[in-house]
Amino acid sequence: MDSYSFYKSLYDRELNRRKDLDTAISLPITILTIIVAANSYMLKTENIIYSLSSLKFKHAVLASLFIALFISAFYIMRSSNNLFKGFAYKNFALIKDIIAYETAIKEYNSNVTNDKAIDFKEVILLKIAEFTDSHIIFNDKRSRDLYFARTYLIISLLLTSVNFLILTLNYIRI
Repeated sequence: MDSYSFYKSLYDRELNRRKDLDTAISLPITILTIIVAANSYMLKTENIIYSLSSLKFKHAVLASLFIALFISAFYIMRSSNNLFKGFAYKNFALIKDIIAYETAIKEYNSNVTNDKAIDFKEVILLKIAEFTDSHIIFNDKRSRDLYFARTYLIISLLLTSVNFLILTLNYIRI
């Protein structure tokens, strides 16, 4: 097996995974928006709570829902931009710089003995491995954050369903 092709395929896979994670954020944001809109509709009929004795089950559900939505929004933001720190994906230099480096290595190798010579292909392989490792770490973190965001969105959907059930039961006169 050609090691260059193998490492390059891993590098390319992580770049594609990065793009997939960028597009995977759209669905959780859409679901978050729908949940917030649906619960805003339900909240417009709620009265102001003046005492602890007027708290009901639906208020506990709403509080749990807002906590779940906040946590989900937190993980979505963390997955999309690492909470304002960004993701420092490493990349190669400009092509002209790489060519200049390769030329410098050739000149260096022509002036030294074979045991001190630098193998350009090996240097490139080490860089690809370093960049791929860095990308794997970032992508795994982003993937884990998206998993948590989706989990809390599912919890929010369930709590929204409970809210709608409570709202529906309040309007049914038996």
